[in-house]
Amino acid sequence: MRQLRLFEYEPSKEKLPTNLTTNRHPIHRWFNFIAGFSPEFVSSCIQESGLTADEMLIDPFSGLSTSLVQANFHGISSVGFEAHPFFYDISLAKIFPPTCTQQVDTIEKICRFIEPYTSDIAEVWTTDAALFLVKLFPEQELRLLASALMLENQIGSTERPLYRLIISRVLELTSGSQTDGIYKAPTSQKKSTPYQIALQKVCDDIRDDIKLLGNRFKPRAKLHFISSETMNTLEDESCSLCITSPPYLNNFDFAEMTRMQLYFWCYAGSWREITERVRRRLIVNTTTAPTDLKQNQNIFIEAISANVQSSLQPLVNELKQQRKLRNGKKDYYLLVYPYFGQMQRVFQELKRVLRPQSHVHIVVADAALYGVHIQTEKLLSQIMEENGFEILTIETLRTRGSRWVLEKRQGIDKPLGEFHIHARRI
Repeated sequence: MRQLRLFEYEPSKEKLPTNLTTNRHPIHRWFNFIAGFSPEFVSSCIQESGLTADEMLIDPFSGLSTSLVQANFHGISSVGFEAHPFFYDISLAKIFPPTCTQQVDTIEKICRFIEPYTSDIAEVWTTDAALFLVKLFPEQELRLLASALMLENQIGSTERPLYRLIISRVLELTSGSQTDGIYKAPTSQKKSTPYQIALQKVCDDIRDDIKLLGNRFKPRAKLHFISSETMNTLEDESCSLCITSPPYLNNFDFAEMTRMQLYFWCYAGSWREITERVRRRLIVNTTTAPTDLKQNQNIFIEAISANVQSSLQPLVNELKQQRKLRNGKKDYYLLVYPYFGQMQRVFQELKRVLRPQSHVHIVVADAALYGVHIQTEKLLSQIMEENGFEILTIETLRTRGSRWVLEKRQGIDKPLGEFHIHARRI
């Protein structure tokens, strides 16, 4: 068995707001995406806070539940909120992992002896979904995966999240299309791993971790499939530490990033359904958000204070002007008020559910939409201060390249960055 070491790796500060260390950690490595912070960041925040076993950690933007999984390792209770359906389902498999390898063996046996689906692929998925998926996989692998999809109903409800995680990992390995940056690009090719080899690898990794952990992993997490704009499931002052990373205002589309999985698992069957069933549930941070959410500016303007409005209005005006000059005609100016208005609601709820003097750790990035620099970390800090938080520090964790520092662009004169906002609930 391959030996994995727990919590012995000390990454550089630049790696703390990334997923670059997750493959070193059991359970975390089962499934992760480029977005999100490291397990080490969560551990350092927990240890610094002195959180005890009878206190609760909260992550309002759980994603693939790095915070909740790491809290389990520390024996700490935790609660998370995640509105993306695929992230939610995969997270359940990670925060409530199998207790013995037999559960993995059973799933592997079911999946190993399937026959390729022989009928028309259009009978499995909608036309739009099928047209997209056939571009990503060799035909034989896609037909095996189609059979695996149809077998899910034979899996018990408690094992179904693990089944979905395993097949989703196999999905990525068998795809013949490269992830281009953050999105799956049908025209960018990579080597496809045969289905049987991919299945063996994924199940071996999970079995290794189960054997390694033994009884050291005690699930004490709860995850809610709703937006953290409303945390009615939590009582007032019931949490003692917040560790989170909200969506960045940088047009990073979590729905498009998971388009392959959303189509494969039939969460949605078309681009329109992805918008209605997924994007509508998320914080507005991308131009692909539902049109009505972007158009209802007054609802979000009224949610924020006059002071914050005065900080945002010049940015909105500049983005409107840039839209007239740019060929892409992206309506970035319609994202600003919805994003900060929704984040205001999250901070209001966070103030309610956190105990006085509780610490808050937020990883977030600034943005340069059409070259207009939006200092998200400072604007969010301003909103937090207005809603009962004291900002202790705003630390630059790393720069994210010099994308906007180019002669052909009229952009900002420095690279974008990722920041750690450390605050305290008053």
